[in-house]
Amino acid sequence: MSRRWIQNPNRCADEYLDGIEDFIEFARRHNPGATRIRCPCRRCNNTLFESIETVGFHLVRNGMIETYIIWNPHGEQVDHASSSNAPRVDNVEPIVDPNDQVMGII
Repeated sequence: MSRRWIQNPNRCADEYLDGIEDFIEFARRHNPGATRIRCPCRRCNNTLFESIETVGFHLVRNGMIETYIIWNPHGEQVDHASSSNAPRVDNVEPIVDPNDQVMGII
């Protein structure tokens, strides 16, 4: 799901409003039975718990935190191994022989 809508300055745009609906649906699905969730609006900054309806209202009124693209506090899991840009290294050989290091200390 694209999160480009978060940076849309027009909070009345269909893209933004649809994004809020997608976020609320995501939060409900990943927090079943919850009546209050963290509010990721710019004012609450994911520190206050609000009703789901209030969170939707805050997101329209205040906007979403623009850098909030991984929704961890709302149940999103990230596979760090696959999200890393670093190449995977299976076999690492020591550059320095550990025995040489010990011999220098004694």
